[in-house]
Amino acid sequence: MLQSIEVDPRRFCKDSQSWETRSEVSAFPRLAHEFTQGELFCRVDGRADTFGSLSLRLTIRGEVGLTCQRCLGSMRHAVLVERTLYLARNETELERLDAMPDSDAILVGETLDLLDLVEDEVLLSLPLVAMHAEGECPV
Repeated sequence: MLQSIEVDPRRFCKDSQSWETRSEVSAFPRLAHEFTQGELFCRVDGRADTFGSLSLRLTIRGEVGLTCQRCLGSMRHAVLVERTLYLARNETELERLDAMPDSDAILVGETLDLLDLVEDEVLLSLPLVAMHAEGECPV
């Protein structure tokens, strides 16, 4: 089981730090309940631009097994998340960043758990209902 990876988000970005792991989905506390099998590669890179904006670049990819809700059999699902999240210091900044086109922002405190962030992004990328395409369920 992977342990929490708590970082100071501002320092993580200002120092251009990164974290990555390649692990079976069973090692992720919350993902182990969603997937039957699979492996994920996850990378989080901290960034700071010349204007002082802080962001995290997330790359998550792999192939996992879900349970088809039509036949209850196993189905393969490709996970591919490539996303930049801007860090907001307060609600006002969060609203401003979210209003920008193609911009996603999160409100951060003194610490940020990178494992929780990765799990959140993977869960948000899942289909609402996992099902094989019509006619593809095994007999």
